[in-house]
Amino acid sequence: MPLYGTLTSMPLPDLLQWLCNARVTGKLLVERDHVNKSIYLENGSIVGCSSDDPPQRLGQFLLGRGQITEAQLREALQLQEIGGDHLGMLLVRMGALSPDELTGYLEAQAEETIYSLFDWDDALFRFQEDESDSCNQFPVSLRVEDVLLRGLQRYDEMREIRQVFNDRGIVLERTGEEPPPVVIGNRMGRALWDLVNGERTVAEILLQVHGSEYIVTKFLFELHRAGLVRIARVKSIADAKPSKTAAASPPAPAEPEDPALEDLLSEVDTDIDHPAVAEDAGEHGVVSLEDSPSHRLEHNLERARRLMAESEFERALTILDQLYHEQPGEESLRRLTAEAEAAFVEKAYRHYLPPRKVLVLTCAIDELETQDLSPSEFFLLSRIDGTWDIKSIILIAPLRESEALRTLKRMRENGLIDLRDP
Repeated sequence: MPLYGTLTSMPLPDLLQWLCNARVTGKLLVERDHVNKSIYLENGSIVGCSSDDPPQRLGQFLLGRGQITEAQLREALQLQEIGGDHLGMLLVRMGALSPDELTGYLEAQAEETIYSLFDWDDALFRFQEDESDSCNQFPVSLRVEDVLLRGLQRYDEMREIRQVFNDRGIVLERTGEEPPPVVIGNRMGRALWDLVNGERTVAEILLQVHGSEYIVTKFLFELHRAGLVRIARVKSIADAKPSKTAAASPPAPAEPEDPALEDLLSEVDTDIDHPAVAEDAGEHGVVSLEDSPSHRLEHNLERARRLMAESEFERALTILDQLYHEQPGEESLRRLTAEAEAAFVEKAYRHYLPPRKVLVLTCAIDELETQDLSPSEFFLLSRIDGTWDIKSIILIAPLRESEALRTLKRMRENGLIDLRDP
């Protein structure tokens, strides 16, 4: 029988300890922000993990540590699309990594995936017994006790970091102090130092270096504590997302960027008018089932289904995204969202953004920097050089495919980018 709940009501350390003591075998799935991370257990020990979070995929993980280039990742992913081989083995065959290096990085990636869950105090979880990681070619072996010890240390570190870095819109600038050799001599350290320019936000830096939030913010925090950088200001993040766990009341929709988006958001019915509901609910406060959250959810899901039947997949996704903020654990919502995303991706490549078309900027990148760009918009724009095609940029972006395509489509409609033949 599955076990499910929220990490707010049952913190991850307690959950892992319980699973360890019960010596269970199965899969623990944790979900937040449309991201799923899984831990596989066998008799109470951790034997595998996986994540569909773009920054924690192997290619992005290696990019963040400077072990491969974006060009190498693009080549390997193109080969993977043809043959379906494991990305790590393709990189070994290409000479980008040695077999021993691959093994070491796979272990580090697995540990990062697991430890990153300690940063999630507002996620949903489900545990399903007797579900194995049959596709994992590189199993791990970690004792839950060791994971708990390191994870709790990391939790304490992140709590200290967030006392200073409490907003992804924080902009850092250098103080004029020279960085020590340990910073300049490290690949990621050098990349992060070069990105601190008094203009970029922490969110933008995270995307640019393909790094995990913990590693990047910890490094920036140490630079701040050492007096090498300081907080210049805090910018509003255009594509920031609200907290995703079920709250006492749903969060308000984000301020629309344009009238078209406002029209899309109006598709979500948050207060359905039912004439059949009596004005006076009676002394016991009885409310018609038609006013229940489950009814509103089903009503809006039906609206999304109708839009999908009309091939209006992006409009359907706008509704589904908003519903996800209110009820992220709803299985029917999750399935319909996956279906809508897949349909939108297929339509986008066919009609709006043919994968082999080359993207070009309509003006110089330094002119675009003066506009109010979201971190994902700025990342994608920074990779457009007139030679890479759409599919190549999507492959190396630390973004979900549907998110990257929706962003590119919006920027093309706003006249920031254009297409040309290769």
